Amino acid sequence: MLPVPRFGVEIDQCTGCNGLFLDRGELEALSQAEANFYAAAQPPPPQQYIPSQPYSQQGGYPQQGGFLGGLFGGGHHGRYGHH
Repeated sequence: MLPVPRFGVEIDQCTGCNGLFLDRGELEALSQAEANFYAAAQPPPPQQYIPSQPYSQQGGYPQQGGFLGGLFGGGHHGRYGHH
């Protein structure tokens, strides 16, 4: 048997079959060490998303104009005239 330290717990590993053998209380100690590890690594919960206004209160689609205003319909061919 080869003693192997893991997370502050010394477990025994068989040199023949590589099996791991735990003494009384070592499984609980490993479980607690794992819980502490993952509790410290947890990112904070995301903040709730609250939209500024529901879509129905914005009055539908924006008016033609602006950056891509003439590309989609509106009866004219954008800012550069006919194609």
